[in-house]
Amino acid sequence: MKKAIFSTTCEFSRLAILSLVLAVSTNAFAQKQAAKGAERQSRVVLAINEGASGSLTAVDVLFRYEEFNKQILEKALGAPITLVAVRSTKELRNAVATGAYTLVMSRPADVLAEAIRDHGYQAVVSAKEPAYALFIVNKDSPLKAIADLKGKRIVTPDRYAYMWRIANAMMRDNSISLEKEQVRFMGDQAAIGWSMEGRFFDVGVVSSTSGVGRTWEKNGGRVLARSREVPNTPIIASRKISGAQIQRLRATLVALESTENGAAILKKIGVNGFREASSQTFLDLLKWLGDLEASKE
Repeated sequence: MKKAIFSTTCEFSRLAILSLVLAVSTNAFAQKQAAKGAERQSRVVLAINEGASGSLTAVDVLFRYEEFNKQILEKALGAPITLVAVRSTKELRNAVATGAYTLVMSRPADVLAEAIRDHGYQAVVSAKEPAYALFIVNKDSPLKAIADLKGKRIVTPDRYAYMWRIANAMMRDNSISLEKEQVRFMGDQAAIGWSMEGRFFDVGVVSSTSGVGRTWEKNGGRVLARSREVPNTPIIASRKISGAQIQRLRATLVALESTENGAAILKKIGVNGFREASSQTFLDLLKWLGDLEASKE
């Protein structure tokens, strides 16, 4: 009888211990899963869009911005950041609409402006160097102003691209419809420069920050017209970034050029320094460009 009682007691103890182990294991598993969920929720993703002013591959972009991301952005936010290179404007627009990217840095600023207006993103900084769309012609061109472009051969970046939209707004302001003119589209702005040098077109549209835009006048060409100043390589942040984090990030980026290491990292990404950016600047840009539904295609 005593043996049976002892056996029953041992069995009960084993069950109690097993239940305790299971409870502890289940709790640990739940905590681990919760931590993973929180990690996914707080994961910071930085998207980089170089636009059409260069020919960098996605791998080139990741290598180019690696130090900027690791040494500057991650330290400023105190969190690991996943870097993503985005070549397609359509992909970028769709991703910011769903909040997939926590931070976005892009040479074309119109998509970022839409993200600020429509999806709650905030402007952080933009490059200090002024940016413009340039209408370029050969030195001996008889054209003097945008008003002279009616009926001329025009080459621009892709239809609905950032520089195209700026050119469209400039011509609209001069009572000319870009859509009704003889326009050829090229994805690479370097190709626009070569085509203009070959005199295949009367006028070309490029960014002032592109290789062609920076050297056109130095190489003997002429700038027919220059747009109003537009945001250059801005960075915006989603709602996942707190106001305090944005302030810390902004202060870090604005001060970056003041150190030797910071200036070297800026040079690597092709920026001479950052300045604080206002979200209102982007809203004003969209108002001037016009909200083209086709731009979302």
